Amino acid sequence: MAHQFHHIHVKSADPRASAGWWADMFGAAILPESEFGAMLFAPVELDGIRINITSPDPSEGTREVPAIPHYGLEHLGLLTKDLDGDLARFAQQGLPIYERRPGAGGYEIAFVGAPDGVCLELLQLPGDE
Repeated sequence: MAHQFHHIHVKSADPRASAGWWADMFGAAILPESEFGAMLFAPVELDGIRINITSPDPSEGTREVPAIPHYGLEHLGLLTKDLDGDLARFAQQGLPIYERRPGAGGYEIAFVGAPDGVCLELLQLPGDE
């Protein structure tokens, strides 16, 4: 295979807190932290996919998160067996629920806002509970 998926990268003001959120919310495994220059790496792994959560390098600066939809990486899709329960947990945390509707392939879907400006699409097949 010439190419393999390696990671998703999320910039965070608080990488440790963000890694903890992914672990608490979705059961992601917290991987060992490391530093690269002034950047803290607090990676997690979810279903075999590594999410590198880092602080910005001081030289990078930051900018506003684009509204959805937009060109470029728009969202990450996660399968769930409890869409109602997940949405309740998002609401309890004060995180935005942008839209819930039927999706392609018979899925019930919801677009939600996660920490650090990450948009997630949660997908559940009817009867998959």
